[in-house]
This record gives sequence, structure tokens and C-alpha cells, in this order.
Amino acid sequence: MTTSGDEETVPGLETLATLTRSPVRLCVLESLLERGPATASDLEPHVDASRRTVSRSLSALDEQQLAISEGRTYRATTYAELVADDVFSLLERLERGHEFATFLEAFPTEEIGLTASEIASADGTTTCRRSADPHAPVSHVIDVLEGTRRVRVLAPIASPLYVRPLVACVRDGATVEAVVDADAYDSFCSKLRGGVRVAATLGDISLAVHDDVSFGLLECDERVVLGAYEDGILQATFETDDERIRDAGQDVYDRYRTAANHVVD
Repeated sequence: MTTSGDEETVPGLETLATLTRSPVRLCVLESLLERGPATASDLEPHVDASRRTVSRSLSALDEQQLAISEGRTYRATTYAELVADDVFSLLERLERGHEFATFLEAFPTEEIGLTASEIASADGTTTCRRSADPHAPVSHVIDVLEGTRRVRVLAPIASPLYVRPLVACVRDGATVEAVVDADAYDSFCSKLRGGVRVAATLGDISLAVHDDVSFGLLECDERVVLGAYEDGILQATFETDDERIRDAGQDVYDRYRTAANHVVD
């Protein structure tokens, strides 16, 4: 820790502040480290920013001794080479932590009998809605369904976005069991009752309706996806093959299935 006037500063904080203030700075530094010395014009197509923005980013990196100029060409400094991996790793952990916190804030952990800490200790992938990609969790669920041979799902909503890949699973010979929230079934699935029964003749499909499903649970072969919803919109998913969470998910599905009213079986 160093002292400047009446203020104490921690070495490295200014470096973090400089890099986290702009994603372009991170991209510029990463490009210098990976591609070697470059001008602002050289960097422009690799960082998706204007030359002016790249130039400002290079100046900011220069001020923090993360880059040094040789004419119009910049190169990463030894300091940058020493700290870059740790900085990028820290930022990645912070991003993962933020996404997982978003999931936990909306997911009723008590429903599956596990604490937030127990879920957090599992190795898995969190996918959240973002302004740049509000459908990211839905897209992730669809990707997980592809090629699955056995599907069991608790669904608080019924949407064509999920129905289509589930029908594709049935056509490909998968076994599909679903428990749908009653309100969701009444508002959407009731229009498809005939179609559901037709689908049942084409493959191994089972559908039941439960009075109250407030979260998502998707069992796909050896994986489980937990879905956190808010106002009927999928906010985040957590996918894992952790045995403890899979066992808890199976117990929860069986409990909801037992309490549900069967529509197609």
C-alpha cells in the first residue's frame, strides 16, 4: 500500500479500474498480448471499435504501464504479461459469480431440498438473460434437448419455443415425460390437446398437469437443468451433471408427478 497526499492507494487497483472501465481496453490488451505490437489501425478490426476508441484505450493502457508506444505502434509491457492472466481470470470468476447470483435470486432452492451453497459447490454452467441476448437461457435449454434420449420436465409455462424441440425428441425416439403448470396448460396446451394425443401415438410421451409449478426442471439423460422464472419469463438456467443435484431433481420430479393429474399417459 502506498500513500499519495492524504490518501492511501493499493497497488494494482488503478490497473483493475483502468481495465474494467471499458471492455474495449480489455480487448485491446488481449490483442496486444496475443498478436504482438500493433497500431490503432491494426487493432480496429479485432476489437469491434472505432479507431478513435482504440486510440483512447491504448493511451489509457500506456498511462498504467500496461502498454508502451514506439511511434504509432504499441506493445504490451512486461507488467501486462505478468498480471494479465490473473486479471482475466478474476474478471471471469466475477462474471460467473454474478450470473450464478442472478440464478439463485430467482430460483426457489427449498423446492429441491438443497441450499444455495450446496448448489454453488456443483460444477455446472449458468446462463442468464442479458440485454444483448434476452433469449440466451431459452436457447441453452433447446441446445440441451437436442439428441436427448430421455426427457423429464417440470414446466411453469408452455411455449412453442419448448414444444417444438420436445416434439422433435419424440420423433427421434426419445421418451418424454412432462408435468405442466395448470394455468399454463389451460391457456396454451388446451389448444393442443388433440395434437398432444396424436403425438402420443407417434412416440413415448406422457403429459400431466400440476396445480402449481413455479420453477423449471429438465432432466436430459445424465444432465439436469434448473430454470429460474420471473413473471413467466425464464431468467436463468443452471445445468449440471452433479449426482447430488440429479438425485434431488429426480425426487422433486417424482413428487410433482405423483401429485399431478394425468392428461396423456
